[in-house]
Amino acid sequence: MGALLLYSPMPKITKITQQKKLRERFNLFVDGKFELGVDGSLIVKYDIKVGDEYTEALKHDLENDDRIEIAYLGLINFIAFRERCEQEVKEWLYKKNYRDLSEALIHRLKDRNYLSDERFARLFVKDRVKIQGWGPIRLRHQLNAKRISKQIIEAEIESIREEYDFNQLALDLAQRKLKHIEQPTYKDKKRIWSLLQRRGFEGPSITFALQDFTFVSDDSPPDLLTE
Repeated sequence: MGALLLYSPMPKITKITQQKKLRERFNLFVDGKFELGVDGSLIVKYDIKVGDEYTEALKHDLENDDRIEIAYLGLINFIAFRERCEQEVKEWLYKKNYRDLSEALIHRLKDRNYLSDERFARLFVKDRVKIQGWGPIRLRHQLNAKRISKQIIEAEIESIREEYDFNQLALDLAQRKLKHIEQPTYKDKKRIWSLLQRRGFEGPSITFALQDFTFVSDDSPPDLLTE
């Protein structure tokens, strides 16, 4: 007489509850025991109801998709603090071990207009010029470090030129640094030239800023020129 085959009923979802602290997340209970927490959007996506069978395929899909939703929620919080560029988002994803989701999540952010290198560069350039008085060279260097495309960088720098005159900005900085020096020396000139270079001003702007000052020889210039 053959062995009897025991029938093992398919596990079923017996309860769905909303989490108290994270209202957008729900707990699934299978056969009376807690199974996992998932984003509420997945309850809708898979049309999950009490009494549904809890298959291995459904478990796999829920775990995979919930990881995506957790990563996306983290990204939303990350970019909510300030405007971010694509490279910063990639670095965040790599740091959080979501590298495999990078392409899909970046596409999702761009599709919803939450991520734009053009918008990032525009705000970055305006902020650094208006508040910190940076010139084009430093702007290019910093944006290059963030992997912004050369086309975007040059477009935004040219755009800011319509609002800010870099020659005048360089001159204003030189005047502020020299106003308390009765007779500036060539060492003062060298220091200001170096300062203007660190701020990112181009050669013609630096020449413009210093052309009307008279400098004399002196080996003991006042120590007033600091960044």
